[in-house]
Amino acid sequence: MERDVIVLYIIAGVSFSFALFNCILFAIKHGKTMKTKGTIVSIKSTNPTNENWRNAKFAKVSYLAGGRNIVSKNRIQVPFASRIGTPLTIRYDRNQPEKIYGYSMKRIIAGFLIGTGSVMIAVFMQIH
Repeated sequence: MERDVIVLYIIAGVSFSFALFNCILFAIKHGKTMKTKGTIVSIKSTNPTNENWRNAKFAKVSYLAGGRNIVSKNRIQVPFASRIGTPLTIRYDRNQPEKIYGYSMKRIIAGFLIGTGSVMIAVFMQIH
């Protein structure tokens, strides 16, 4: 097998694993979480220099839950373009409203699509 094909299968494996993990979290927590709109109040970057490549942002979010304004205890990963004050949709635990989750149906679908696309390209490359 060529290295390109092996890399594509590795990408597919990682993508399917990511999607499956998020799918399992979604199934376990289904009915135990609530969705709401929040606002980013604090951002940390994995690489605080001006380097955009290999960088991620993690944010604490302020949101309304159970009639009170809450700031999350944990951070979730947010898009790199996010800034303090950026609105976003989040999920929080009904029993522990300060705890938010980063999984979503979009992540599950994206993981499966990337995995499927990688497998299809790898198979196409092997045939030709």
